[in-house]
Amino acid sequence: MGETYDPGRTPLDRGIKDDLRQMGVVTKYELLKHMRSRRMLVFAGIAALMFILITVLSLALDGKLPDEPTEFMKTYLSMMDLVIIIGVSLFCASTIAAEFEERTALLMFPRPIKKTSFFMGKVMACYILCGGVITLYYGLCAILSLIAAGGLDMNMFGSLGMAMMFMFGAGGFALLMSSIFKRGSIAVIVTIAMLLLVLGGIVDALMGVFDVEPVFSITYAAKDILNFIVGDVTMGFSIDLSTFGGTGDFTYKVFYPSHWMAFSIAVIWGVVTTTLSALLFRKKEF
Repeated sequence: MGETYDPGRTPLDRGIKDDLRQMGVVTKYELLKHMRSRRMLVFAGIAALMFILITVLSLALDGKLPDEPTEFMKTYLSMMDLVIIIGVSLFCASTIAAEFEERTALLMFPRPIKKTSFFMGKVMACYILCGGVITLYYGLCAILSLIAAGGLDMNMFGSLGMAMMFMFGAGGFALLMSSIFKRGSIAVIVTIAMLLLVLGGIVDALMGVFDVEPVFSITYAAKDILNFIVGDVTMGFSIDLSTFGGTGDFTYKVFYPSHWMAFSIAVIWGVVTTTLSALLFRKKEF
């Protein structure tokens, strides 16, 4: 039987409903594919290994885990930005490039499915998996904090929110790299190099030398993940150059974003890069 005619439904309503249905189908099967992939094992393994190493090192060096909730969360969240960069690189940076490399989209696009729904379904699957692992890590930290420190630092929920926003911003950049390059391995390498070495390692550090706040850098926003717990503020350090054979003093400034600024940076990066990625994907020929 055909679809029942409803005079209250416009063609636009039917189109939106079908687009959402298609996106849901793509998301479902992408989740299943990722769950069975080695990428999922690698990402979950890295997160678990970091959790275990921090626990073991704390016990080995101090003979106990941090017994104060704030110090506990500071210890366990100190490398969360690195975990997120690895996650978006493994999933987001390869998800679009794989369609070009493996030619799998050729099996999909002859069917009545829109490129936009296909793209959004793949993106949603990546964010659901990355966000799930991150949330699970925070959950394990909360449980262990209750046991070892006898309580929770409630700022961990703000930190989790910022971690998700950084995932969105960094994930958008990874998607852009995935839409530019046709090989997933290259997209992954470029994403890690840009986020970890260029922006996070070189650019952010140089801005401190020139006394310029790096408000354009997504890795600068990542500082707020830990800073929700620690609460550091921007500060300058004076270095006596005579110690190194020079003359005079040199001031190096360490910047920390406000919560609102970090949120804004992450949103702008996520929206702009994801939109550019979608536009490139729509124009690509397979």
